[in-house]
Amino acid sequence: MILKARFVVPVDSPVIENGALVVNDDRIVEVVQARDVTGRDVVDFGDAVICPGFVNAHTHLELSDFKGKIAPRKSLTDWLDRLVQAMRSEARDRDAIRKATLEGIRDSLRAGVTTVGDITRHPEHTRPVLAQSLLRAVSFGEVISIGKTRHRLEEQVCHALNENQASDSLRIGLSPHSPYTVEPNAMRDCAEQAAVHRLPLCIHLAESADEEVFTRKREGAIAEYLKRIGVWDDEVPISEMKPVELVERSGLLTPRTVAAHANYVSDADIAQLARSGTSVAYCPRTHAAFDHEPHRFREMLRAGVNVCVGTDSLASNPSLSVLDELRYLRRQFVDIPSERLLEMGTIHGAKALAFDRIVGTLSPGKIADVVVIPLRESGDHWDSVFLSDASPVAVYVAGCLVDDET
Repeated sequence: MILKARFVVPVDSPVIENGALVVNDDRIVEVVQARDVTGRDVVDFGDAVICPGFVNAHTHLELSDFKGKIAPRKSLTDWLDRLVQAMRSEARDRDAIRKATLEGIRDSLRAGVTTVGDITRHPEHTRPVLAQSLLRAVSFGEVISIGKTRHRLEEQVCHALNENQASDSLRIGLSPHSPYTVEPNAMRDCAEQAAVHRLPLCIHLAESADEEVFTRKREGAIAEYLKRIGVWDDEVPISEMKPVELVERSGLLTPRTVAAHANYVSDADIAQLARSGTSVAYCPRTHAAFDHEPHRFREMLRAGVNVCVGTDSLASNPSLSVLDELRYLRRQFVDIPSERLLEMGTIHGAKALAFDRIVGTLSPGKIADVVVIPLRESGDHWDSVFLSDASPVAVYVAGCLVDDET
């Protein structure tokens, strides 16, 4: 199969005008000038841009049925309260969770997202759906272990690591939820499990300003929230450390770790993230919806942190489109080179999820995960990607064209 377009953007090599992508089965064979290839099985997209499939490094597909139902607020704990109440009131069963996950998968694929880092509290329901889809994924089983729930740590880890559905396209990871829902001893246990089994990790880190108040003093809005939901007890430890330092001391900052959000970090925190090789999944529109202080992703990039892009869930974001996130960033930060934005939405995410050897760029030998975006009238390929509102006209996963029924 030969895919042609006005522009091919490989990411790891220069843009090719009037380019072509030669695909054999599920692999990219060549990325060349269109005039240099011939064949009968040609798909010519004309005035369009061909680029790698996007990578959503942090999302919660099982919350897709809450789209538009719970508007983010300044207070993260108030929003969490409303989300938990909504989940309880809807009495979500296996079918509801599977349906929500399936809808999230379909929305992702339509938006050109071909790889995700998905957080799940219900791996027994979400992983069978992911396994049957075209989407490539790391399924991070979530663990909460604090106060009255700490005795269930071993049970939760076993539940999170159920690998019955693992495959080449579906990998299993572990997600100790956050420094305010997982005690230090439990974080260390999760880190040890991940090290023994070489598992990817994800943790919500420095997501709100309240997090540091909690980790250092065991006070504030988060402490009150844990009391309201009935998990607090007087043995919840005081670490007297900032969140990034606490997580690092617990062994969770590694090259296999995705730190979701990292909204409130110091220069020292950024340096620590860079030294550890931890990736940061920045969720731009969710960050803006909660009215957080400006994110320091540019300083992180300059420090050598692998910053990638996530959408978080549809409970806090209008779509699961990484392209929409990148377009938002282009409008807000005109100083960032277009090439860097595309890297954040493709190869950086692939690296964070340890899929970078097979996806993230249009390189010979890699799997043919491909997105086609129509050109704007200006004909400039970067304008077409970042300044238009056009949806992808075609998405391929492993060389297979995605349709509405996929």
